[in-house]
Amino acid sequence: MGRADQLIKRIFREETAAATGQRVAFEVPSGIPTGALAPDGRLTRVVAPAQIAALLPPWCHLRGEALADFKMPGDHSGRPALARAELRRWARWVGRLEAAEQSGGPDATAELDPRDVATWLVVPHKPRWIDVDVDRGILTVTRAGAGCYRLGPRDHDVLWIAANELPLRVELLPFLVARSGNALVEFARWAANVRGPDWILGVLQDLPMASELYEDLHVPTDPEEQRRIHTEVLRRWLRAAPEAADEVLERGRQEGLQPLCHLYERRLGRRLDAAEQAVLQQRLTTLGADRLGDVVLDLNADTLATWLKDPAAC
Repeated sequence: MGRADQLIKRIFREETAAATGQRVAFEVPSGIPTGALAPDGRLTRVVAPAQIAALLPPWCHLRGEALADFKMPGDHSGRPALARAELRRWARWVGRLEAAEQSGGPDATAELDPRDVATWLVVPHKPRWIDVDVDRGILTVTRAGAGCYRLGPRDHDVLWIAANELPLRVELLPFLVARSGNALVEFARWAANVRGPDWILGVLQDLPMASELYEDLHVPTDPEEQRRIHTEVLRRWLRAAPEAADEVLERGRQEGLQPLCHLYERRLGRRLDAAEQAVLQQRLTTLGADRLGDVVLDLNADTLATWLKDPAAC
């Protein structure tokens, strides 16, 4: 599983309840053993229908639960992606039918409504093949809100959620992480003001190939070259939003290095121990915040760990 896939699941876990005012819950289902049938996540309405109606699309379309599949920038979002997402929804629906039949007999299944189990695909954009299939008479598409497209004909909701077209609203923050290209740059600047620059830097560092921020960059296969490009992406973003970089450094001075420690821990892939935090505090005084910022962006994890242990490092 790629870091970008894990990132959006983490954001949905951490942000869904707050974004929806505790009206929607998100979980990664663990009870389905077959990988091909396991969705990326399940969104469940936990309040009365009238309370969900006031939320922005796509939230307001959540009748009961939605089996969600996430396609981050660079992932394939063609016809197979739609077919897989629907297969996973059908597996969930079959399970509900079987459970009802086992507990209440064949007549109990008549009480279930297929519209209560939806398919949601969260992707950067709406691809051209959807319009092609509409022209061929295979699909129908209706707008279900900004960036939300309802695919049919179906007996349940199939929503194609194009993150690049969604408005920049805190209520929609989990979906916005799937943005790409210039839309991702726009989201990063907005999120730096809304959630703080260290939060969005943490998001960008968890995008293994954040070079989709600059789609003209060649994407190499060499890990060290990918790390170099990733670092350059972060540098470009900091140059594009220098006030965010200044805030990270200033908050480091005022809050006991917490934001800078967060960046160092992201690079190292682990928590800083007490000795390393003391070294960072001392070097903030002797080397300055700019140098500490350069080090965390320039060095890979192994070299950064060595730098922290070297008493002569500068």
